[in-house]
Order: sequence, then structure tokens, then C-alpha cells
Amino acid sequence: MFRFLRTKPLSFILLVVIVLLIFLHYLGVLGFFENVFFRVFSPIQHRIYSFGSGFNNIYSGLTSRDTLVKDNEKLKQEVASLATENAQLKVLIQESQELAEQRTFIDYLGLESVTARVIGKNPEANFQSIVLNKGAKDGIRLDAPLITGQGILVGKIFSVTDNSSQAILINDSRSRIAAVIQNQTASQGVVVGEHGLSLRMELIPQNESVVQGDLVVTSGLEPGITRGLVIGKISRIESEPNGLFQTAYIQPFVRIDNITIVSVLINRTDEPNTD
Repeated sequence: MFRFLRTKPLSFILLVVIVLLIFLHYLGVLGFFENVFFRVFSPIQHRIYSFGSGFNNIYSGLTSRDTLVKDNEKLKQEVASLATENAQLKVLIQESQELAEQRTFIDYLGLESVTARVIGKNPEANFQSIVLNKGAKDGIRLDAPLITGQGILVGKIFSVTDNSSQAILINDSRSRIAAVIQNQTASQGVVVGEHGLSLRMELIPQNESVVQGDLVVTSGLEPGITRGLVIGKISRIESEPNGLFQTAYIQPFVRIDNITIVSVLINRTDEPNTD
């Protein structure tokens, strides 16, 4: 012990002081001095605590911000995914409704058909044609009509391979469809396309009464095209005072350039079964 006092006197003194302070504290002698000590150092302790708390809040805030950024990005991805699913669902619903209308018309007239999807379009502006994912193996033949909705004619087949086919749309300038107006005289004529912009019916006798709103349908006078398929309604009429014929412009009931799924009529007879 004496060797310890000689080598480490300061440590011994500190030990004695600590023991003495503890003893005096329990005796209550240091109460006054302890109060003074806490009064002096309490503000300092408070500032140290506040600084530590502030630093912790800053760190927590930065951490929370990073978490919010990540959560926000995750929510954006989920919203984008839901929007995509919603768009796909709308397409499926629309196509289901479209197919239901086509099937109702086809079954009512006792026709046979092949459902086909549009898989390509002619990129040239002057030619309105589409490519279908069904061909000769599915029963599709040349000049077979394409319908959408409840019997609305949109085109006819002009080229067929085993697994695909091409159709010219009725608004193509090369298209010619024998048609009849559902008026009192059942006026006949030929519907031609106007470079994808509209339809017009030519060769209507000048002396026959044609008015805006009259319905135009196929006449069935050409091979492969069923009689009574809807083409559109007359939007305006042009005629020359001394001419032999008048021309009617037709408003289609569908956006022909927006079709995505059609029914191709494959009956071998030209007349539907209406019995």
C-alpha cells in the first residue's frame, strides 16, 4: 500500500476525496453546495441536451425525407401499373362489347363468321387497308365482307394467305360497294371511298327523292357481299340541274380507321337466312 502511495499519490487523493464526498452527501452536509452546483450547471446541461435533441431531430428528418422519397417513388410506380391495368381492362371490355354486338347480328341472320384481329395497317395515306391475323385455314376467302358492331360494313378481303389476310376498307378510293338507300324508292347506287376521308354514293337517279338522314345499306348485287349490311347515313346531297344522277355523301356509324377487331362473314351464299 505504501508503495502505491509513493507511485500514484494523485489517484489516492482523488479516491479519498470521492469517498469523503459520498459520506458527506449521505450526512446532508453538501445540500447547500449541491443546490448551487445544479443551479450553475443546469442551464449548460439543458443546452447540451437541446443540442443533442436538435441533432437527433435533424437526423430523423433526413431519414424521414429519404423514406418519403422512396415511398413516393413506389406509389408512382404503383399508380402507373394500375393505370396500365385499367387501360387494358377498358380495351378488353370494349372488345367484349364489340364482339357481343357482332355475334348478336350474326346469329340473328344465321350467318357464319370468323373473328379476326387487326395486326397491321397500310402506312400509305392514299390506301386504306388492314392486315388480319386469320386466313384461308380459318375459312376466309376473297371478297368476304368485314363487319363491326351490329352489321356495320367496314371493308372486304382482297388478299388471302394460309394464316393471314388483307382487307380494303370502304373509305379507300379503290373501294366500290353496290348499295341501296332505304327510302321510298329504294334508290340504288355505288358507294366509293374518298381517300380515307369520307364516303359518297354515286349513280343515284336524279328523279328519286333522297334526303339527309336516309340509311344506306349493301344491296347484295355483288358477289360475296351480304344484302342489308349497314354502310352509314346520308349527311348531304349534291345534284346538277340537268344531270342524270345525284351524289350523296355518307357518314359512317363507326370510326373506320380505329377498328381493332372484326368479324369476317364466310357464308358461301350471298343471302342471309332470315327464316
